[in-house]
Amino acid sequence: MGHPHALCKPARIAFAHRKPDEAVTIVPVINDIMACLTLVASVLFAKTSWLTCGFALATATFALQGYRRLRGTTLTAPCLWVAASATCLAAGAILEHRLEGISLSATRFAVATTTLCPLMAVLGAKRPQDRGWQWVVLTLWIILVWPAAQAVALPAGVRVDLFVAWKIFLWGLIAIGLLNYLPTIHWRATILVSLGQILLLRDHLGLSAAESTAVSDLVATLSFLSAAALVHNSGTPKVALNSDLSPITSKWLDFRNHYGAFWALRTLGQLNHTAELRDWPVQLDWSGFLTIDDHHPTDEQLAEINQSIDSMLRRFVELAPS
Repeated sequence: MGHPHALCKPARIAFAHRKPDEAVTIVPVINDIMACLTLVASVLFAKTSWLTCGFALATATFALQGYRRLRGTTLTAPCLWVAASATCLAAGAILEHRLEGISLSATRFAVATTTLCPLMAVLGAKRPQDRGWQWVVLTLWIILVWPAAQAVALPAGVRVDLFVAWKIFLWGLIAIGLLNYLPTIHWRATILVSLGQILLLRDHLGLSAAESTAVSDLVATLSFLSAAALVHNSGTPKVALNSDLSPITSKWLDFRNHYGAFWALRTLGQLNHTAELRDWPVQLDWSGFLTIDDHHPTDEQLAEINQSIDSMLRRFVELAPS
């Protein structure tokens, strides 16, 4: 087998790179890119359209850089969704002063719902269905904006009003994105993303006027403080490569942190089932591979474990030749 961290064909490895001190640093990608949308959302409600547009375009550029870095993985589509959402935020900021009434409310709602698409795209990031899944995400967005389209076609007020079930659906989508990445190293970015989505959709989530104002001020403040902390503490925990299982554990952590709990839990179950069938003296938990009863695997078993996890990762990344 090749180097344990050579998961992708491109020269710049998408998941991890080795530092001189023999530690592995996880490169924040999709969820940290999404975190920038929170700043855009905060500025949007400050009604500073030119600054909002600048943040949004910077986020789109950042997402496209992530797309190039992640070529060879199935996270490229979520990165493109981030770029599309940020572009919509920029366009919405420009159009905001030219619209009024129901048209303004519908546009804000349609733009805000685009921020739900990138994290939904991650849920289908497994070959071969990853490309077809993007049509599912697009269909989801069309369904979400349907009430706004109806409100514009048949105006009955000055804002888009949703049924209670629709509001619960929006809360559920926000919660799915939050829960998928909350147990990973990107938990700060995940909280930022969720707060930004609540801020953008605050008029459509069943909040009263007083609650909406209070939540808006609180979320905007927390978003900026959290974003500052995220940038200040951009370094990631280091995993010492001082045992036979550490390189494989690092590979698992890379996958877990980038794809979230949904795919990580499925892969964890499959690997533990394989370990039980092949009688390997190891078990995989959320933090990595552990030995059972202090029985260390042989070199042959280590090669089998590495081959097994590589076989599962091929559905998500293009592996470097052995």
